[in-house]
Amino acid sequence: MAEPTRHDLELPGCTPEPLMAYLKALGILRLVAEQKDPDARGWWRNDVFCLRSTLDRDALVRFFLEEYKPTPLFSPWNGDGGFLSDSGTSVATINWFREDANARFQGIRDAIAAVGQIPLMSEFRQNRERAKELEKKKKARTITEAEKEELKAVSGRVKQIKQNVVTTVRAGFPDSALSWLDCCLTIGLEGFAPSPLLGSGGVDGHLDFGNNFLINCRALLEKPDDRTKARLENALFATPVALEASSIGQFSPGQIGAPNSTQGFEGDSQINPWDFLLMMEGTLLLAGAAMRRFGIADSARPAFPFTVRAVAAGFDSPASKDEAESRGELWLPLWTRPTSVGELRQLFGEGRADVSGRAARDGADFARAVAGLGVDRGITGFNRLGFLKRSGKAFLAAPLGRFEVVERGGVDLLREVDTWLERFRRAAGDKSAPPRFGSALRRIDSAIFNFCKYGGAAFFQQILVALGAAERELANAERFREEKRLNPLAGLSSAWFDAASDGTAEFAIARGIAGVQDAEGRIGPLRANLETVDWTKRCRAWAEKDRAVVWNAADLATNLSSILTRRMMDGARAGCERLPLASSHAASLEAIAAFIAGELDDHRIEELIWGLMLIDTRRRHPARAGMNQSRDRQGPGSCALPREYALLKLLFLPRPLVPERSDQSVKWRLACRLAGGRIEDGLIIRPEPRILPLLRAGRVGEACRIAAQRLRVSGLGPMPGPLPTGVMRDDNWSECAMDSRRAQRLAAALLIPISSKSVNCLVDLVCRGESAAAEALALAAEGETE
Repeated sequence: MAEPTRHDLELPGCTPEPLMAYLKALGILRLVAEQKDPDARGWWRNDVFCLRSTLDRDALVRFFLEEYKPTPLFSPWNGDGGFLSDSGTSVATINWFREDANARFQGIRDAIAAVGQIPLMSEFRQNRERAKELEKKKKARTITEAEKEELKAVSGRVKQIKQNVVTTVRAGFPDSALSWLDCCLTIGLEGFAPSPLLGSGGVDGHLDFGNNFLINCRALLEKPDDRTKARLENALFATPVALEASSIGQFSPGQIGAPNSTQGFEGDSQINPWDFLLMMEGTLLLAGAAMRRFGIADSARPAFPFTVRAVAAGFDSPASKDEAESRGELWLPLWTRPTSVGELRQLFGEGRADVSGRAARDGADFARAVAGLGVDRGITGFNRLGFLKRSGKAFLAAPLGRFEVVERGGVDLLREVDTWLERFRRAAGDKSAPPRFGSALRRIDSAIFNFCKYGGAAFFQQILVALGAAERELANAERFREEKRLNPLAGLSSAWFDAASDGTAEFAIARGIAGVQDAEGRIGPLRANLETVDWTKRCRAWAEKDRAVVWNAADLATNLSSILTRRMMDGARAGCERLPLASSHAASLEAIAAFIAGELDDHRIEELIWGLMLIDTRRRHPARAGMNQSRDRQGPGSCALPREYALLKLLFLPRPLVPERSDQSVKWRLACRLAGGRIEDGLIIRPEPRILPLLRAGRVGEACRIAAQRLRVSGLGPMPGPLPTGVMRDDNWSECAMDSRRAQRLAAALLIPISSKSVNCLVDLVCRGESAAAEALALAAEGETE
């Protein structure tokens, strides 16, 4: 027997947005596969749904007009479902289907008959009616105390009976109707929970989706005519047709009647009844299930496919109110391979979005799952929808953008903050938490979301900055962190440096400063100068108030110079043999020159320091064996630096200076660590405590004169050289002058680490070149170097 001809049809009426059009595509594929062609396939191409089946365009239209049998979709547990009152449109609709003999509606009649066999329905109706009577008295303020108690008891019975009705419906409903129940409500350990897709258990306000489905079934299929056909062709192929006023609910925000949407004060919702009908049929592929996911603490709660908790990230105007009032987010998958209904059932049944070995809990988690390829193969993208409260109390399925499935290098690093972030999320979400912590959390979520969507070092850097901002808030909230038992965030691996590195001068400077520490371990790292952490425990616990913390609300230059002063004092008191200014990263001299000139973004440097200090430089990559040195593109003697800086910086180096003869010249570098941990011998330049106070006072010339004298005593001969009479001219440095702002930045720049090879540039700028080096080499050879 020859294989039937298969046709590929584009359905322009079915697009990824709005939600109604997406669900309509699912409905068409499901109905064709279940009622006409089991081998039917569907896929997305250029934002249009494509159908492959034995039906050509005309046959597809004929199928829906003449053969399609509607699925029983109604909600007997809802007040407007048509079973809990004696009159009204919903009751009339149910009665019409109960009495109609059309074979196409046999499934609906069977389901209605099954509801009639539920003994609880009569009791349910009576208690609801009594509760409504008492509520009217309560609003009219004519209710007695006894009736108040009765209202409380009756309301409790109504709630319990409703749960029992849902359970009974599940046991007695025909198989064809069970998917609707699972799509509306899912039963978990704590009762049933509504799906955000279908409002509050199949009803949104006074709009009962099931009853509205039946109303549209009757209107379209009781006596199909040319108008019915024209509307069907519009639903399938987007051909022009007049719409009619009807309720659409949350599924198509653009078609909802709203102020200024048409002539007059407010317009009506305009829809195509076929759109509503096919959309409801499509919801059945998104039936929920009580799922237990490995690694989730609250996995016993009901879950729905690709549905997660909402986060205010990726919105055009993120707001905490949207996040708090949202019914959740729905991430609808897109695929480009022809796929069967069976495969889609499995896809939606699993609803897989795994991150760090667990199921995604919220929108930020879902974005991580997509960026880490923790979703099913074959999915090329997701449409993100948020069920947000708009137009008063109504909810709308608001499109929140497209998210392509692309692996983002670095997303796996977020596992390192999962535990801390979950604790912070719970604490920030508490009603008693200060609003600034909620803002800090939303900033983290937004940064994670944007990195997962766009990738790149600049976006990953924003995650680090957001984490640093949250840490900064905790550092200034001792009572809050103690109440919530929140520890400092610490221990990020050095891979975060690579992922966040964008090659900018601001990043290089912040990275170098954030890594400042005492190589001997006698005083704390730079982080201990920013917040009260116990550095002996690798900054994983808070400490008592410490005088080492000097960071405050001042500007960046002031804070950095204060830190340098404090570290010099603490190092001297602790008996450090070398200055506690070592760092695993260095900034280029070009970057430092730009910093002194005020050409960089101080606010960004400050934020980066707070983020980069969270990285534990001891958690190194194998490739990071030595100090990361910045690439100096400047040759010796051509550094665009103030000579004052070059002179002063030679007094603020973490290791001795070592001269090396190379070819016909001598180069200077920092001493290296030898086997056994010993630092090689070299020229030691003792610090001069008077310099930093002088710089803060704007007396740059005096500070430079003292520095020149110190260098000369240490064995380096700074320019200018002595007079023929032998008199030294170090006093010439006293003529250096700077304004107070530049002097403060000069002091701050002395904290910024430089690379070993940059030292030679500094020496060449301020010393007598080969003669100074020759003298030092001679001293070293004679064993006279300090």
